[in-house]
Formats: sequence, C-alpha cells, structure tokens
Amino acid sequence: MDTKNMTDEQHETLKVAHYFIFAAVALLIGVVITLGVFLGMALDDGKELSRKADNGYTSSYYTLTDSLLQIETNLSKMRVVRTPSLQSELLTMTAIDAEVAEQCLATLSVSGANMTGTVKFCNQVGDFSLYLLKKLDNGESLSDTDYSTADKLYETTGLLARRLNSLSDKIMAGEYSFSDLGSEDDAFSDVFADIADGAIEYPALIYDGPFSDGLEDPTPVALDGDDISSEEGVALVKGYLYGYESPEVTYQGELGGYIECYSYTFTAGDATGYVMLSKKGGALVTVDVDDSVDDPQYDKDQGVELARQYCEAIGLNGMSPVWACVTDSELYVNLCYEEDGIIFYPDMVKVKVSLETGRITGFEAREYIYSHTERDTDYTVTVTEEEALSASYGEMETESIRLVVIPLDAGGEKLTYEVYGTIDGYGFFVYVDAATGNAVKVLQVIDSDEGELLM
Repeated sequence: MDTKNMTDEQHETLKVAHYFIFAAVALLIGVVITLGVFLGMALDDGKELSRKADNGYTSSYYTLTDSLLQIETNLSKMRVVRTPSLQSELLTMTAIDAEVAEQCLATLSVSGANMTGTVKFCNQVGDFSLYLLKKLDNGESLSDTDYSTADKLYETTGLLARRLNSLSDKIMAGEYSFSDLGSEDDAFSDVFADIADGAIEYPALIYDGPFSDGLEDPTPVALDGDDISSEEGVALVKGYLYGYESPEVTYQGELGGYIECYSYTFTAGDATGYVMLSKKGGALVTVDVDDSVDDPQYDKDQGVELARQYCEAIGLNGMSPVWACVTDSELYVNLCYEEDGIIFYPDMVKVKVSLETGRITGFEAREYIYSHTERDTDYTVTVTEEEALSASYGEMETESIRLVVIPLDAGGEKLTYEVYGTIDGYGFFVYVDAATGNAVKVLQVIDSDEGELLM
C-alpha cells in the first residue's frame, strides 16, 4: 500500500486497523509460528523424517484452503452488505484470513515450490481490505469501483480455493503426498503456477503491499564461503551438536528453496534429531531433536545463558536474548543481534534448550540468514529517550525503554524506541520512530499456559 502521501490522520487510522488485525492474527498463528520450528520429529530413520515433513505440509495445506474459503465467503457477503459496521467486520476478517494464508504459503514455499504469485495475491487481498477499512473509518462510502474490485477478488479466491480443495480427497485416500512438492508433476504446485503465469487472473491494484517485487525472492545475505559437499557437512553437523556424545550422522538429501540446504539425521544415545545446513558456507539453519525431559536441573535464567553461549560457540556473536518461555521443562528463547546498544529484530534466531540436560534441542536461523549484514549504525536520532518516555500512551504506565531496529511491513527497517508498559496488568510494547516520535507498531504480551508470549 502506498502510504507516502497519506495524512497523519490516515496513518493513525491505518495504525489502529493494523493493530487489531495483527493482534487477531497473532492469537491464531503466533504460537504455531514461534513454537512450530521446534516440533520434535522423532526421526528414527529417513521414512520418519519424510512422514513428519509431509504432516507439516498437510496441516498448512488445510489451513490455507480454509482461509481462502473464508475469504471467498466474506467477499461474497460484501456483495449484499451495505451497512458500514458489518462491512468493517467482514473486511477485518478478510484481512486476518489473508495474513493466515500468507503464513501457510511461507511454510509450503520451504519445499522449493513457487508460491510467490499467490503470496502477492493474498497480500493484495489483505491490503485492499485495509484500504476499504480506511475509507469506512473516514466516513466515506465504498464506490462502484471498490465493489467491482472486491467481486473480482472474490471470484479469483473462490477459484483458487476450489482448485486446492480438489486435492483433499486424494490426500485422504493416500493418493497424494506433499513430499512431491515442487516436482515437475506436482498437482499442488500447478495451482500456484496458474496464478503466476496469468491463467488465473485478478485485478491489478494501485499499490504494492508488504511483499513487493523486491521481497518476493528473499536473498540469504548472511551466507559466506563456497559451497560445501554433503560429506563435509557431516563433520560440520557433529561440530554443531554440543553435548551429544559421539553422534552418528546420516546424510538424507539436498533441499531447494531460497536457502539451498543439506539435510541430515543423527542419533546420540537415546536422542534422535534432524539438522539442516546451508549448502553455501555450511551455516547451521535448523536443528530439531527428540529428547524427552523428565527431571529439570536448570532454571530459566540458566537456560537463557546456555542459549546465548550456544550462539557464540557456533559463530553467531553479539546475540542478545529478547524473549523466553518455558513449556514442559523446555525453554524457548529468541535472540537478536545487538550492536552499539541497539537490538536488531530482523537478525533473529530461535533456540530451544532442555532444562534437564542443558543441551540444545532446537535451533532455527532463517530470519538471521535472510537479514544479517553489516549496517551503518550511525543513525540520526532526533527524539530523546526522555521525550519518548514522556509521550502519551493513554492509560499505559511505562516501565522500560531501549533502542531497537524493527522490520517494516512494507519492507526495510526502522530505528525505534521500544517502550514497554502495562495497563491493568497486561503488558504492551509500543515502537516509536526515533526520528519522528510517531508510534509505528504496538504489540501485546499474551499470558498463556505455554508461558509469556510476545504477540
């Protein structure tokens, strides 16, 4: 969405709309995204690895299909609803479902299948919904052109959803496996090829969304060195498995996608696991270990320090913990790169630690690999910390503040103050532009049975 020429009032409207949509999406998918990278795979052999991966893709498929069907239903209702409050409700749900669909597509794109055209379509559906919400919030009526565009998006979404849904019977009957994703004869990927080559048409909108052309094909900027061989990768994997005595590592195959990887399984005593290394430079991308926890010996703070030390040991220097929670005696930690006292949220890794053994049982570094590079940290800060703390945050009582760089929905990064505070016991993070003093994002801390999650 083109926001360069919007007024402050329009920015405020969009900010509010984005907040509610972000919060709703977070409730739907936040736990899955944050914890999903660490799902234990119980990888006794290559067949088990394939089965677990196929189950993950199948789950994303059903969620994606359901989200598209919900978008179709909501846009269909827009054809007859003319009450602004009901229209706002339908458009909000459409934007939420579009975000969920994008997350599912991101999961499925790991296979190497080309989802970029469909990602862009879902993003434009969400952005168009926000555009209409802005008009309604400003007291404007939707135009005939707005309704016509919504009708075309409705038709396209319905066609896409029905084509995806047609695979359901084959999946249930065991006649289709997502292990074939990205192959030449893959019927699932063919659906996305249709939208990419124009066989499925949809209206061109007048603005670019968060997934602009420059972001549809992310580049793993943090990878250095020459391509390694799969045999060299075996030795690297053993070096990354701190705390696992004499691991037996088996090469499983090569994976495509934005980060070309080698996959390995390993056994070490009663622990089994899965490791992915980048083909370029042999960087650690993912670790998943099936390692039961019965008798915790470490507390949360000790586990966080173990996660930080692990990052340092594998060559990721300057990583600072920014979030942690404990689930079933396992600790989940997010760490971000820190330089000159500034936290860089785009450069994030996720680590899981067993509080019984102190061993690393999960690791994921895709965001770091896509984002980490040398930056000019000589930022122009025109808003002081005192000014940011003294700004009005409604009923929120501010408790802490620090400088952080956050990724923007439209691409790029921005230096902000991260202001933390509470309202009636609920925690909020407000991100304030360090150059203008304007709030650009709000996150709420949600307490759940899984621990304290930053949404």
